[in-house]
Amino acid sequence: MGFQVRSNGVRAAAVLCALFCVLALAACTGEFDQRQEVAQTQGFGASSVGTVVNPDTAVYIRGTVSSGGAVKGAFVTLRPVLADGSVDWADAAALGTGITFDNGIYQVYLTQPGYRGPVLVEIKGGAGVQGANPATALTRKFHDMRADHLLFTVAPFYDGYSVGGVDASPLTTVAVARCLAFDGSVAGVQGGISMGLFGLVCQQVAEFFGLDRIRGAVPTDYAGSGLWGTSDFYARVLAGLSQLASNLGVANVFDFWAGMRLDALDDGELNGSIGLVPNTPIAMPDLGGANLIGAALRDDYMDPLNLERLTGGDNTQIVAGSALDTLVSLLDSVRDVDDAVRTYDLTVRVPVGLNLARGSVHQTRVTALDQIGTTIEFHPYGDSAGPSFVEFAWTSNSPANVSVQQYGRISVDAAAPPGRYTLTLTIQPAAGQTYVTGPVQTHTVFVDVP
Repeated sequence: MGFQVRSNGVRAAAVLCALFCVLALAACTGEFDQRQEVAQTQGFGASSVGTVVNPDTAVYIRGTVSSGGAVKGAFVTLRPVLADGSVDWADAAALGTGITFDNGIYQVYLTQPGYRGPVLVEIKGGAGVQGANPATALTRKFHDMRADHLLFTVAPFYDGYSVGGVDASPLTTVAVARCLAFDGSVAGVQGGISMGLFGLVCQQVAEFFGLDRIRGAVPTDYAGSGLWGTSDFYARVLAGLSQLASNLGVANVFDFWAGMRLDALDDGELNGSIGLVPNTPIAMPDLGGANLIGAALRDDYMDPLNLERLTGGDNTQIVAGSALDTLVSLLDSVRDVDDAVRTYDLTVRVPVGLNLARGSVHQTRVTALDQIGTTIEFHPYGDSAGPSFVEFAWTSNSPANVSVQQYGRISVDAAAPPGRYTLTLTIQPAAGQTYVTGPVQTHTVFVDVP
């Protein structure tokens, strides 16, 4: 069995996917898969942050913000996502606020720890906020990130525990903008933020730039700005884009990052449809065009005579047929974010049954996940709420007594008669969309109320 996922990029890849169900520990009598996706959750005191053990009085979302180097002093706001996938932009509704440290790391505590669901992480510039630029690392390491410059990422699902690895960059920002751009005209998908939509779109954007992943990864610091990152090819892509911006005459690279965000928000693609790079008279390029990003990386950034390059080697070190040569060639090819086909298989594990008291609420989470490589690292393709390419529909044989609320919360009415109730979970491609195809699957969960 398998779902077929139309994904962005120039190649098709067969990948292994798992469908898991994460349930609260209480009262679960069946088998379930407890593997977690990239933005892992952890219990209080489970590990350390620096030299300070996680506090048992607060929970947080933590990650790194990179523009190819550290983004320091930026304003971070955690924004709630509504049931339909829309973002609550009201500052009064914010789940928490903070700033990025000089190394680009942020750690924001949630002021509403009872919130459950996706969280949009907004990073905003302002007075004194700066981000490093690898293309001008020696003469102008940091560029000003003004109030009109925004970066985004998403914590796919906050379920009451501290979350790490929620990393932001111009590429995760493109993924967020593409999620919001869907209006049903592309792939039949309505826009918004959800675990499923963000997971697949992140993979689309990653493949568009020749990368395996952009979530749960931090680019190497090519600007020498103090960022803690280890993803070399991620850094090379950002260096190539920064170099392209410089070649075009864009003085502040954050204007170029803003252009990428607005270009993706316009129609979901990086095709230059917005016209001009914001705050400049310079045409926004079609980043899927030939001999553009790869040429900027290979011929300009990696030019042996480039005195601005701090690290990354020169182009005489590129070996024909190597992984770096392949990356450059892909970046120089014609690409379309809406192209390519991917298939994945499903391994389904659902609870056999639950024992729940009257008046109780039991939270489940059902997610279609794409395994990346051979490690247990996942990108989610669907979940039990919000817009997605995969639908997870619950029905109850007695909804007045036992029902399933938003995000898979099984609720037992306080007056429910004792007995066994039946819940049916149906998993299928979302109606009308074209990115995912596959069989309909049905699973039964019994709820015993004593």
